[in-house]
Amino acid sequence: MVSDSADLPPEAQIELLSRRLARAERALEDAEAMLDNRMRELDRANKDLRQREGELVERLDIENQKLLSAQRLAELATIYVEHGRHFTASENFAVLLGYPEGTIISKKRLGEAIHPLDRQRFTSVARNAFASLEPDEDHTFQHRILRPDGEVRWLDWHVRRESTPVDGQYVVFATARDVTESRTNARRVRALQLRAERRVKELDRLADALRKAQAETGTALEKRNRFISEMAHRIRTPMGGLIGAMELLVRRYPGDELANRGLDAADNLAAIADQLITTADETGTRQREDRPVPASAPTGEFTALRTADGKAPKILLAEDTESNAFVITQLVEMLGGEVTTVTNGRDAVEAVRKGGFDAVLMDVMMPIMTGEEATVAIRALPGPEARVPIIGISAHSLQAERESLLTAGMSKCLVKPIRRDALDAALRAALSADNAQSGEAVLFDIEVFLEAFLVLPPSFRQKMLDAFRKDLGKNGKALASAILAGDDEGTDRLAHSLKGICLNVGAVAMVDQLAEIRSAPVDQRESMVTPLRDTIAASLAACDDLYGERVAHAQ
Repeated sequence: MVSDSADLPPEAQIELLSRRLARAERALEDAEAMLDNRMRELDRANKDLRQREGELVERLDIENQKLLSAQRLAELATIYVEHGRHFTASENFAVLLGYPEGTIISKKRLGEAIHPLDRQRFTSVARNAFASLEPDEDHTFQHRILRPDGEVRWLDWHVRRESTPVDGQYVVFATARDVTESRTNARRVRALQLRAERRVKELDRLADALRKAQAETGTALEKRNRFISEMAHRIRTPMGGLIGAMELLVRRYPGDELANRGLDAADNLAAIADQLITTADETGTRQREDRPVPASAPTGEFTALRTADGKAPKILLAEDTESNAFVITQLVEMLGGEVTTVTNGRDAVEAVRKGGFDAVLMDVMMPIMTGEEATVAIRALPGPEARVPIIGISAHSLQAERESLLTAGMSKCLVKPIRRDALDAALRAALSADNAQSGEAVLFDIEVFLEAFLVLPPSFRQKMLDAFRKDLGKNGKALASAILAGDDEGTDRLAHSLKGICLNVGAVAMVDQLAEIRSAPVDQRESMVTPLRDTIAASLAACDDLYGERVAHAQ
């Protein structure tokens, strides 16, 4: 074609080249236009892509916030680990470890938070997470952490290793949750189970003892005691109402000679009835402090009762006799208390369950549910309501019945007729005592502890305390030595022996500690020696405190 154009005249060649140049320029213009259109399309596509990317990032941020909120609500934290490379913890992990929110949790900081007694086990588990854990399966374990403020908490871990490596490295995901409260509740459930077992055994023992006693003494003694009990109730219940009403009348009109003579006569009649009942029951005795104070010699003015925060105490009165309820209500109000009255034990339990009372005055003989049954039910309630002071009001003076009421959970038992002096002293003692038993309640089952000592004659109680202290100290030291020496047989034998010793006095914290030792792998027992020694020391101290407060001066 070039050769053909070469044969053309110059003018023709120029024209041909001009046409070719024009076509090339048009083609170039078309290409530029297409390129410009393509660039505009790409720009629009990029803008759309950036918008979608922004929306996706926003949605991802919202989902992350939802996930973090869910983790906080569930008290859950997560970590992501690439072996030898990356370690990432969720924001909630800082709060879980006791650090301020927003604190960055590194692998080093996590290691420092592990309780010293559990660090070796934690390190072993962490190492095995990449080496030996079955992939795509959850593996669980628990350990303690030590927060910066010194508080010890328990964490429950769920660990999973992915089966497919990322960039040649295995990835581990893990979640951690605080289970301190659930472990505590589980220990309490175990303590309740142990208590139930002990009660069944004790009931069986008491049933056997009762059958033997009936075989030895016959039914005559039973009938005699029943008669004395009924006589005491029938005499002292109305007598209490009469004397109480007369005392109120005397205090309202102190110069009225007729009222004073009436009270003196009622006192004399009550003294004669008391002497008859006491004489009829050769084994029964009344505490001197509960004997009526003659109304003819009234005591001075009383300082109003107050709670620790300076408020008037709220007293629940469970009494089915209207006259006695009126008299006792007047006496409590005279002493500065606020009274709510119920007429049977079942209503008393429900009232205490709702809370708000500083003490309970519990009549023993009531319909539907007796005062003793109501006391047992109250002591079985969850929470602080179970520890409200309960003062029994009985028409009986039999020592066996008084001990039964104290064993059921009453802090004191007053004998009718109730006098203001005795009532004032009992309420003040109840309101001033540390009834919460904050430390002891965790270390000891108070009911079992009191039952173990109060069933004994007073002369034997100190001997039992000394024996328990000696056995716990000696066997506890031997158990720690056996664990440290790797003597598994000796460890199991001593732990079993100590369990029986502790069950006898309700040392539930020791029982739980011993159960953990016996169930723990052999290679982990050494780490439990220090907690064991701490629990032994705390139990011995609490035992001394409880004995001094609740047993030493009990009749």
